[in-house]
Amino acid sequence: MSDVVMCGPLGDIARQAGLQDGIHTEDVYAAALCWWAAAVAPSAVLPVGHMEWPCLVWGAFLTDDARPPLVTALAAAGMDSSRFRRLTSHHDITTTDRLRAAWRRSARSTRPGTGFSLLLTGSPVKHRPSRMFSDDSLAYALRKAWDGNEYRNLEHQRRSRASGQAGEAPRIGVLWEMSAGDWRYRAQTEAASSSRFLVFRRKTVIPGVTLPGRRIVPVASQAVEGLARIYDSLSHQQVQFTMTGEAAAKFWPVQLSAARFDDQESLPEDQFVRLDAHTHRIAAALALAEDTDVITGGHIEAAWSLVARSGRDRARLLCPDALDLVGGILDEIGGQVRTATGSPQALPLGELFPPGGLHAVSAPAAVPASGVRDRKGRVRRDGAVVQDVKDWYGNQCQMCGSVLKIPGPRQTISEGAHIRPLSQGGPDYTGNVLCLCPNCHTQFDQGGLYLTDDLRVVETVTGTVRQRLETEPGHDVGLEYVRWHRARWAQYIQPVRQTRGGR
Repeated sequence: MSDVVMCGPLGDIARQAGLQDGIHTEDVYAAALCWWAAAVAPSAVLPVGHMEWPCLVWGAFLTDDARPPLVTALAAAGMDSSRFRRLTSHHDITTTDRLRAAWRRSARSTRPGTGFSLLLTGSPVKHRPSRMFSDDSLAYALRKAWDGNEYRNLEHQRRSRASGQAGEAPRIGVLWEMSAGDWRYRAQTEAASSSRFLVFRRKTVIPGVTLPGRRIVPVASQAVEGLARIYDSLSHQQVQFTMTGEAAAKFWPVQLSAARFDDQESLPEDQFVRLDAHTHRIAAALALAEDTDVITGGHIEAAWSLVARSGRDRARLLCPDALDLVGGILDEIGGQVRTATGSPQALPLGELFPPGGLHAVSAPAAVPASGVRDRKGRVRRDGAVVQDVKDWYGNQCQMCGSVLKIPGPRQTISEGAHIRPLSQGGPDYTGNVLCLCPNCHTQFDQGGLYLTDDLRVVETVTGTVRQRLETEPGHDVGLEYVRWHRARWAQYIQPVRQTRGGR
């Protein structure tokens, strides 16, 4: 029995396209999501804090034997440019020059003022006689397209201003079909880009179960026609998605997923960090396929089931020895997603409420919502922010009050601790930074200590309450970040049993 929940018109198309010889229903369902998300990308955005994500779902489908292409199966089902004219497909784009040429061709054939998008198929890996080759500049351009307004690389901004081409990120969908070896090569050389893809090892179809030929029954045609009508209605409008209270409750454990994987040293770095973004985007695409801008709990469950399958396939490819570990984390998150409950009413735009009534984390309006990223997608810290906090407390630890003295001109040292790490979407400003000694910093980062809403320091394992966090009048510690940190370690928190140093 399949673990992937296929819903809505895209599920109907997949179930019928899966009747073709050599095509597995789950694979073509994931491919249909990539295709549909690329088609509607010019008109659909996801407000996340003070950013906007494009509604793009990217997939890499891997096989080492001859299988019918998924794009051919989709075309046979009616998902092609004859019905969706503002989406153009481009095969084997391996360099930025080819990407620019494809973009120019599509722009010339599109009515001025009308949004359009590209779908990249085939493979980005070029094979030379002696080795494989993957264009770093193409990977950088694709990262910008996937991130949309979130990606704020300083060098890119400088080049854009100099050339007068700072506009919006292009809307580019990706549906790659390539060998597992090509994918491993690209993942190892471009981890920052590979995490933006859902990766699927194409499933084997048992002979005799599928029906040969392109047999697409009327229900699939009806679903495609319905999608085409929605697509046409979006040509001159932009959709912004919101969630029901139930969807937000189900999405909350997914938002914490990156922290769960970051804690596992045996896993490859940065390969499981964007499961929340993938889930959000898939859920939005599923909602829009049903002609609504409200993401429901059912959409989140269906989206997570596909993300979890991709997570297992990624582990099989990149860290097979850790497959049980990855599967256990995915199963635990999936259980939390399925059991979470909430209101069926739509929340105000951009407002999310995780279980227990805690407000989801979002930065104040005047604060950057995430750290600036370098060319490889890594967060860059602003040293002045941490130094300001250290200066306020004279290097005295806010949790234990100790001052670490050393010989030399510095005399005392401390560390700046981000309550919500930059790598987990935390902002780089003083409300998200504490001045701690190395001991308290390590305990706080690893979940040994947490803060209550009234800023009391608590030992996670024993439940012992220490003194209240020391705060200067000008240091407004963000309660939303304190709650995020506490939720991250909630499964380990023991009941409070005593108070020590009750300042």
